[in-house]
Amino acid sequence: MRRLRRISLKLQVTSLFTFIIGFIALKTAGSKKKGIYRHGKINSVGYVLGFFALLYMAYSALNLLISRRAPAAVFIHGPLGAIVLTLSTLFVANKWSWKTKKNMWTFVALWLMTFSGGLYLFSVLDKPDILRRMKHRADARKRE
Repeated sequence: MRRLRRISLKLQVTSLFTFIIGFIALKTAGSKKKGIYRHGKINSVGYVLGFFALLYMAYSALNLLISRRAPAAVFIHGPLGAIVLTLSTLFVANKWSWKTKKNMWTFVALWLMTFSGGLYLFSVLDKPDILRRMKHRADARKRE
């Protein structure tokens, strides 16, 4: 389970870097048309990476909810993530007629809030594992 959580986090961080690269591609392109095309293709890759990370996140959240061990942040992060997923699907599918800069920046802000919430949840949920590993290492040193 811990391994899947780390893979999911790596996919999410890679997705973030992909979005940054897509933004850079947009700003450094010679022509606006070429920049928008590259930006769209690169960010579509980021969307796919984020989607695969979402599979583990949904599985993990469901397990936490069923076991009644879900931190309160899950109840904010989950719905906000659903909104971000819906908006990003519309952006990637080009089905949003009001796909403007202002709306994209709003989406970026929502995405960053969701990403930050996910980092918080990762740190909260991974803390027992970190403490257990530290204790294990301390015990191993005592035995030496």
